Amino acid sequence: MISKTCGTGKYTVNISVHVTNGNGLSVFISGGEKPHLGGVALASPGAIIDGQQLSSCDLWTLTIPGHKDSQLAQKIAKKLCTAAREAVSVSLGIHVEHATAQEIKLLSDNVEAATDLFLKEYLENN
Repeated sequence: MISKTCGTGKYTVNISVHVTNGNGLSVFISGGEKPHLGGVALASPGAIIDGQQLSSCDLWTLTIPGHKDSQLAQKIAKKLCTAAREAVSVSLGIHVEHATAQEIKLLSDNVEAATDLFLKEYLENN
């Protein structure tokens, strides 16, 4: 498992990735004041039919009612799938009470930064 953390205080986010050696990445991203499970995204490299890859990445999402975490989970799943060229499952839940648009952007930026740290390490070693 590889874990990375970015941010401080209530804007801290953590990404934990279980690596299955080329057979997929299982990712949990949490943070804020109330880490939880709010959304899930599954990404897979596009199918190859008659020698042609139909898309770089196919995506599916699930959302807990009232949560928007699946939007960021989908973005991260696609990023990891495209870079690693393997299936990726991202479960994500970050909550800061009454977060402003600026705070949501900061949390999203921290998720991106933690993801980039993971991806750098993972691609260098695989």
